Amino acid sequence: MSEIPAREPAPGTDGPLAVVGMACRFPGAEDLDAFWNLLLSGSDAIGPGPQWRAGRRPGGYLASVDHFDAEFFAMSPHEAAAADPQQRLLLELTWHALENARIRPDSLSGSRTGVFVGACADDYAMLSRVAGAPTPYTLTGAGRAFLANRVSHAFGFTGPSLVVDTGQSSSLSALHQAVHAVGRGECATAIVAGVQLNLSAEGDEVVEAIGALSPTGRCHTFDARADGIVRGEGAGVLVLRPLDQAVAAGDRVYCTVLGTAMNNDGGSTGLTAPSRAAQQDLVAMAHRRAGVSPREVDYIELHGTGTALGDPVEASALGGVFAPGRSPGEALLVGSVKTNIGHLEGAAGIAGFIKTALALHHHELPASLNYREPNSAIDLAAFRLRVCDERQRWPEAATPLVAGVSSFGLGGTNCHAVLGEAPVRPDRAPAPAVTTVPVMVSGHTEAAMRQQAALLADELGAPGADPRAPADLGLASVTTRTAFRHRAAVVASGTDQLAVRLRALADDAPDGSDGIVRGRPDSGLTAFLFPGQGSQREGMGRRLHKEFGAFARAFDEVSAAMEPSLGVSLSDAMGEDHGPAGRSCVPPTLFALEVGLYRLLESWGLVPDLLLGHSQGEITAAHVTGILSLQDAATLVAERSRLIDALPPGGAMIAVQARETEVGEIIARQSGLVGIAAVNSPTSVVVSGEERATRKVAEHFETLGRRTRRLRVAVAGHSPLMAPAQEGLRAVAGQLAWHRPSGPVIVSTVTGRPAAPEEMSAPDYWIRHICAPVRFGPALDRAHREGARLFVELGPGRGLTTMAGEALTHGDEMFVAPLDSGDEAEGLARTLAAAHVLGRRADWPAVYGPQARPADLPLYPFQRRRHWLDSRTPDPVPPADPSAPPPVRDPFEIVVTATLDILGLGKDADLNLHRSFHDMGMDSRMAVALRTTLAKLIGRPLPSTLLFDCPSPALLIDALERETPM
Repeated sequence: MSEIPAREPAPGTDGPLAVVGMACRFPGAEDLDAFWNLLLSGSDAIGPGPQWRAGRRPGGYLASVDHFDAEFFAMSPHEAAAADPQQRLLLELTWHALENARIRPDSLSGSRTGVFVGACADDYAMLSRVAGAPTPYTLTGAGRAFLANRVSHAFGFTGPSLVVDTGQSSSLSALHQAVHAVGRGECATAIVAGVQLNLSAEGDEVVEAIGALSPTGRCHTFDARADGIVRGEGAGVLVLRPLDQAVAAGDRVYCTVLGTAMNNDGGSTGLTAPSRAAQQDLVAMAHRRAGVSPREVDYIELHGTGTALGDPVEASALGGVFAPGRSPGEALLVGSVKTNIGHLEGAAGIAGFIKTALALHHHELPASLNYREPNSAIDLAAFRLRVCDERQRWPEAATPLVAGVSSFGLGGTNCHAVLGEAPVRPDRAPAPAVTTVPVMVSGHTEAAMRQQAALLADELGAPGADPRAPADLGLASVTTRTAFRHRAAVVASGTDQLAVRLRALADDAPDGSDGIVRGRPDSGLTAFLFPGQGSQREGMGRRLHKEFGAFARAFDEVSAAMEPSLGVSLSDAMGEDHGPAGRSCVPPTLFALEVGLYRLLESWGLVPDLLLGHSQGEITAAHVTGILSLQDAATLVAERSRLIDALPPGGAMIAVQARETEVGEIIARQSGLVGIAAVNSPTSVVVSGEERATRKVAEHFETLGRRTRRLRVAVAGHSPLMAPAQEGLRAVAGQLAWHRPSGPVIVSTVTGRPAAPEEMSAPDYWIRHICAPVRFGPALDRAHREGARLFVELGPGRGLTTMAGEALTHGDEMFVAPLDSGDEAEGLARTLAAAHVLGRRADWPAVYGPQARPADLPLYPFQRRRHWLDSRTPDPVPPADPSAPPPVRDPFEIVVTATLDILGLGKDADLNLHRSFHDMGMDSRMAVALRTTLAKLIGRPLPSTLLFDCPSPALLIDALERETPM
């Protein structure tokens, strides 16, 4: 017999669960904040049916349930129209609940996250059957199981995915299932939801037929006027995690779930009649499981339907649990959210839960409405109960606050949950000194991105708004929000400036406007550019040294390495009003600045793929890739500078508008010492050498009408005049330790190509380097051909990025110079913003600092449009009419037209050509239809792998253009 393997221990938890995120859409409340405001104001949201449901009985209704952002969830209009609006509502609210939990929704894809949905309504399925013949999307659109399965599929969750139907207790029963699933280790995070949409008037008639519908149109919980329920609709979503994990992660915790219990009335009463004994046993069992004495409970959110039969039974059951041991002055407060929004049936439990969680979080109890005179069938005094009929602070207690939530199903399935106050979080350290940071915004569409900016601006400018530091907002924007294709960043040092710039972005301010960076992610590489001498300016790096520790440490290390050679401290000189004195300090200071900038960006996780150094800048590149140690690089810079300073004064450098070949021809005719010092672009060359010979070369091109510009330099760098320094440089280089490079690839500006591993580790390279032309233009072109698209100049100006912008005109590049303005901190923030919008990675917690904490941001603004049974378009069937017009030959026209038609979009719809067909909601059936349609329009067969090989309209158009003669 084979040996039975040992049992694997369960990875679950027996401790409390934390509610770390919530979202809702209830009558009169589009989101969590609106719901809390509705509760605090003592208002109800009961009214007549809206829009196409006009004429229905009074109830709690949602507006625009027929609208949905199908494109966001990669659903075609065909599929969206067939999908139950309850599915669609859950998709949007799950996204918002995760954002509220400060969890990037896409970060949970592939995780063991479970989905537990409580629901008991199928109105859309009934309407779908009445509407006519089923479509390929009817089963997945109308089947109740897909309320959960759709969410799991859309978000990539791999944990349990199920729908619970216990009637009116469904959503709290779903919570009960989730608690046990987390406890058993079946999921690490649980999404718990309840949803109810009352789309058909027949539902009202069914409730009325059993005598449960209030003829007065209000729910009078525990009141003498109790005469039935008022129907409501809506949905709520919770995000649950084990409490210990939530605390360790620093999550915001609204409340804890201490325990749950579930039972059934059994056969002691009629099928729809409540059982006092069952309810009392349920509540007592839940508190035993939670380890909570009934005397510790401060508040109970009632099932509280306001029916003549149900209220007295519920009150008596509660009295049986909570009255013993309580004095008349210790009455338990009770209330019902049904008085505000109606009875949400399958979602009733989640509505009561969210109300109670918010009350615990804010330490405040909203009023239960419509209570004037106690129901004579309820002895509140004997049961030690008191209706919370006015808004009040939560009763003071020496122990953590505890509350309960009840939900009872019409068929006798009952559920109760015990909630606890969240643990007290330690006080936050004082905020750091204000510096400039980027705050990112993005959207699935351009309109959504701009709306997101407007929403945040409105929140920051709202009267009485809670203060939020830009660093906290920035950290939240990159760690708690999904970064979509349409991206922008706003750079600001304070909330007022941030709000102004956000409004400018919302008004479509272009990239490059004050503090605004816009772009789209690409797959390109990042290149850092190190400039040479000539870019220096007074006070460069002073603010960076003061505000950024990583920069200051690196700069000071270079200063210490340089001091033996210079006899002066670069760090001390930086603080002087006129900067370091003397020409000999300029190259070392520039080197220290470049190393400091590199190490600062490196500490933030922003590292390059390629490096280009202009003249002395290549020494910086050699150091940061490990070719030279800091001490050896400092020695080379200092001695190289000393040798150049020792050369006889004189000479000239002149930039000439000309090609390298034609400049070379003119130089060959000169008798003096002159040469090409730099090739900065195909038509920009620098000539350097003896004054007379250099001037003659420039005059030749001036006579041809070409532009020339004399450079302000003390020596004629990279010219034959540098040759006397080579022997001294050879002696210095021979004493240094040279190593193979590691990390980013250096594109040599001596050769214009990526340096071989051993090439720059040879002393001869650097001896030749001092006289050789700086081939920056060819090196830049090669970097672009290698894939570089983001170019960052690590120096005091923007000389190199300006030249790069003039040389590279493909339109897909971004050029950033952090120190090109007086505000060095803002320049760095712009650099980080550019990296983000192009999709580069960074260590964002390090960027915003250890004291930053993610702040709340506006929820994603879904761009909804109508999708309903009557808006379904015909099934995508390829045209087969033999009398159809002859094949069309314009690939752009046929791809766009056919794609819009297959997806069921109007001909004037905006089609993103670079978005994949899959993300547009095109399934395999549509893909076959599109290929067949295109084949007929083109007049020739197309391969079955067409959309696999060409997964977006742009790629498909390109492929057809290359194959189809025009």
